[in-house]
Amino acid sequence: MVTELLGRAKIKLACIGLAFAGLACLGEWAAADPGLVTLSGLPVTVKPTAAEPGLPQFTYPTGVPSGAGTGIGGDGSGTTGSGATGSGGTASNLPPNATLDQVAQQDYIQTAAAAAGISPAALAATCMAESNCQNVGAANGSTASGEFQMINSTYTAMINEFAANNPDIPVDTSLAGKMDPTNEAYAAAQYLADGVAALQAGGDQTPTNVDLRGYYQFGAGKGVAVANASPGDNLESLVNLTPSQMAANGITSTTTVGQWRQVYANKIGASAYQSAGA
Repeated sequence: MVTELLGRAKIKLACIGLAFAGLACLGEWAAADPGLVTLSGLPVTVKPTAAEPGLPQFTYPTGVPSGAGTGIGGDGSGTTGSGATGSGGTASNLPPNATLDQVAQQDYIQTAAAAAGISPAALAATCMAESNCQNVGAANGSTASGEFQMINSTYTAMINEFAANNPDIPVDTSLAGKMDPTNEAYAAAQYLADGVAALQAGGDQTPTNVDLRGYYQFGAGKGVAVANASPGDNLESLVNLTPSQMAANGITSTTTVGQWRQVYANKIGASAYQSAGA
């Protein structure tokens, strides 16, 4: 008994010494009760977590309002403007919120599309996407104007090409004729016809209207890249626009090619994925 008490005293003194050193000691309790010591359940483990970021939100615009064109004109550098209706008037008496079929049936659309060798739907879709087929004047320092919002340099090149290809059709090749929707439809149709050829040369053998939209909106090289891209590809990395140009074109840094295509389809309907050829 004395020996046991001395042993416990020695263990206690040793534990006190360890306590002063900042260390723990179970020696006394182990000596007092040699039975197994069990924990009450597993120790708590901290698991740091972060919320899943998910996909970025993307709000589809409802379309370009009347009197406000995107000012693209084939180079992707235009800015959204609120120009007044041009003095050239309109080539048609379209009802409010005209459908693609109603626009495509207009005489000036039919004539221009047939002469250039593209589908009337492709030309009508461009008119609707650019200005809702309103003869919009240039604004904010851009030269983009008219129903098809072509910039002056693109219009001049295309109207002359169309006139050369169609000598039997009376065409005003002057820049003043740009605000005549019929003349601008000729120029836009020629640009789209050149786009079909460029897309086919770039590997897109059966360009759709949405493929052709990329060519019209972003230009030749970039348009081909967008047409051949996968839906999940980042659009900005393909078109390489400045922040102001991206904003004018309704593009954010996270917009995918698939989202951009869907915006166009929301505006145009099922025709977005139909063939652009005649």
